[in-house]
Amino acid sequence: MAIDFDIEVPDQNAFDAVSKDLVDAYSYKALGPAEATGITGVGVGTFATYMSADEDAWQRLTGEDVSELGLVGLRAHKGLPFGVDVGAFYGWVPTADASVYGGEIRYAFLEGGVATPGVAIRGAFTQSTGVDDIKLTTYSVDGTVSKGFAFLTPYAGAGYVWGDVKVQGGFEDLLDDASVSHARVFAGLRLSAGFLEITPEYERIGDNDVFNLRLGFSI
Repeated sequence: MAIDFDIEVPDQNAFDAVSKDLVDAYSYKALGPAEATGITGVGVGTFATYMSADEDAWQRLTGEDVSELGLVGLRAHKGLPFGVDVGAFYGWVPTADASVYGGEIRYAFLEGGVATPGVAIRGAFTQSTGVDDIKLTTYSVDGTVSKGFAFLTPYAGAGYVWGDVKVQGGFEDLLDDASVSHARVFAGLRLSAGFLEITPEYERIGDNDVFNLRLGFSI
C-alpha cells in the first residue's frame, strides 16, 4: 500500500511521535569516514536508509499501517582545499510521492594518513518535498573519527540533530508544529576495491535504530 503522509485525524500526540520518526529517519547520514578527500577528490553513489516506525502513532494520525520508513537515492561529494569537503543527496521515499534532499560541509582538522586517524566535524541539513500536510526540516552537527587499514576504513562518530515538522494542508489551526532534538551515535565500515566502495552504517538516534548503506565510487 502506498504511503501518502496525509493527516486524517489531528491527534497531537500521534503527530509528535510521527515527527520524531521523520526527523530520525530523514536527517543527514554520515555514510563515510572522516578523512579529507583532497582538492581532486570526488565521489558519487547510491544509498538506502531503513528504520522501524511507531506503527500505532502513524495509524492514529494517517490511518495507514506504516511500520517502517525508508529512503533511497543518490549522493555526491567533492573535496576542496584545506581539508574541506562538501556533499549533497536527493532521495525518494519508497511507495510514496515524497522526497528528501540535503547537503553537508565537513572539515577534517586531522586529514588522516598512514600513521594518523582522520578527525572531522560536519554541519548538515535536510528538507522534505512533495508532501501536502507536513514539511520537514532538519539540521545536524557531528564529529567523526576514522582510520584506514588496507581496503578497510572503520569510522565512528557522535552528534546532535534538530528537526522542525510544520503542519500544512489546512491543519494549521488543529495541530501545533513539532520541534525534535535528538543525540545520535553512529559507526560504519568502508570497504574499497579499486574505485568501488561499499559502506554499511548503523546509527542510534533518539530511541530509534537506523540502518544505512552506500554503494558508490570515489577518486
